[in-house]
Amino acid sequence: MLLKKIIFIFCIFASNLAYTKEHIIGFGSCIDQNYSQPIWASIKDKNVDTFMFLGDNVYGDHPSGKLDKLKKSYLSQSHKLPKWLKNKKVVSIWDDHDYGINDGGKSWLYKNISKEIFLNFFGANKDDIRRKRQGIYKSYNINFNKKKIKIIGLDTRSFKDDFTLNKNKNINIKYINDKNKNKTILGESQWNWLVQELNDNYDLLIILSSFQVLSTSHGWEKWHNIISERKKLLNLLDNKKNITLILSGDRHRGGIYKLKRIYEITASSFNQRTFSSLEEDNIRIGGLVNQNNFGVLEIENDNIKAKLVSSNIKEENIYKTVKLKF
Repeated sequence: MLLKKIIFIFCIFASNLAYTKEHIIGFGSCIDQNYSQPIWASIKDKNVDTFMFLGDNVYGDHPSGKLDKLKKSYLSQSHKLPKWLKNKKVVSIWDDHDYGINDGGKSWLYKNISKEIFLNFFGANKDDIRRKRQGIYKSYNINFNKKKIKIIGLDTRSFKDDFTLNKNKNINIKYINDKNKNKTILGESQWNWLVQELNDNYDLLIILSSFQVLSTSHGWEKWHNIISERKKLLNLLDNKKNITLILSGDRHRGGIYKLKRIYEITASSFNQRTFSSLEEDNIRIGGLVNQNNFGVLEIENDNIKAKLVSSNIKEENIYKTVKLKF
């Protein structure tokens, strides 16, 4: 009888421990398989429960569009990713360099083949919905402390119209903003799916986009290159009562941005070169991270600590922390 009481008390104690435990999410982008990846040691020290790959998970694109380099890149990367990742929940989206062609979009001929390579690399099972429809967009749920965290992984490549190139070569801007309302980033099917997903019940929404949503201050790939698409997404998110977190990559620099109740954390890059040029942005919280970096979300009850961590072989620096409630 005494033993049963001890077991009962222990179960309650263990249950309480599980209830108060944090859920820690790590995320990042731009990982070149040809370079060393010491940043994984810093990520391991954060004891993440979930890790999110935000695109450019390998650099396998080639101007010819041939996939030989992409296949070899994934093979090389498979030997460099840490083994401890196999014991974590992994969520992944892609960007252009693992899509197979630089700044690529819907017109790329081999996108369905590159999708299968992507899904096989990340261990998607044969019944995964992404194998049955166009694109790699998918939603995920994390149930934690009686809270539901909804993660929406967007595909910003498979359906994207070409961005409009800047013809003025004297300006360090690759793309100019396009007001054409017929152009798209997500495509009709993915937009319809996204609207349905946003009507779900959840406590915290996390959206994954390979390139930046909020920033309008630079001339590279971003949602504002097709003005109507960014406006459409922000209007949907503005109707939500709780905060929305957007996680993005691509830029080879990091930063945290805020627009109303929407926060965006850009974590880039893991081991690629970073850019140190100045970039003014009135919605960025603090400065740019011009070192290799990754992001961390520490979630406990209804509190979030969002961090950008810059790290190299010699030292680690928690560059910026934002405390949020949901």
